[in-house]
Amino acid sequence: MLYRSSFRLFSCLTLAVFLLATASVANAQFDKLKRKIPGLGSSSEVDSILSQMEGARVKSAYARITLSLADDIIRRQALRNTTKKSARGQIELDEKQIKELDQSIAEKRKLLANLGRKSGGGKYDDETSASVEKQLQEDEKKRAESRAQVDEQIADYERNEKQLSKKDRDNYAQLAKVLYGASKQEREALETAKDTGPRAQSAATNTGRNPLSLANTKPKKLDEGLKAMNAILAEGPQHLSTLTTVAGHLARIGGLNLTEAQFQGKVVTDEDQIPTDW
Repeated sequence: MLYRSSFRLFSCLTLAVFLLATASVANAQFDKLKRKIPGLGSSSEVDSILSQMEGARVKSAYARITLSLADDIIRRQALRNTTKKSARGQIELDEKQIKELDQSIAEKRKLLANLGRKSGGGKYDDETSASVEKQLQEDEKKRAESRAQVDEQIADYERNEKQLSKKDRDNYAQLAKVLYGASKQEREALETAKDTGPRAQSAATNTGRNPLSLANTKPKKLDEGLKAMNAILAEGPQHLSTLTTVAGHLARIGGLNLTEAQFQGKVVTDEDQIPTDW
């Protein structure tokens, strides 16, 4: 009887040791696999991808809001100039549009400074994202018309540049610098999107297969980030081209050479750094 009990105890201990050894080997193999596959490795790898995508979203949003703000400023200046020559009915209509542009400019100045502060590594939070989307959706409704007005006004300024006051030329030069900085932000966002897009896709696929991922929000964040990267890749080149073109025209009006070494692409972090009211 004692022999049987001892044998059973020995057998149980042997089985326990075997199971522990097997589990240890399996865990070691799984850890190696996790390090090789994005999304199954330590969370730091996925966190790094998410952080890079957030940075690209901030920079791209900064560039878009900059261009939108510049368009508003140029359109407002044009309306202020034509109001002096308009009939009473047109004056009232122009003044209404000027008031709307005043509000839009104030909101975008604040948003742009916020995005500029985040461009150094801040979080692209839901509130900021919603504010950007709101502004861009409102612009979308009138993009074709406003773009044509801005292009016409810039061409008129270039034809009559000598008639502009020194203050006007200086302000357009400052605005050109802001736009030039925004073009560099857009370019960096595009480069990041090209780099992180495939990695994010791989991480999203593999994280979705990982049962442990169901307990967190990383699959959702990866999916959202991937959609944002695809949008940057689809729309970014055209935005970059427009930013570069407008910056070049305003620089010529303001007497600047944006290829000079001192123009390294300043990022606005304070509303007062944005020339909007002259």
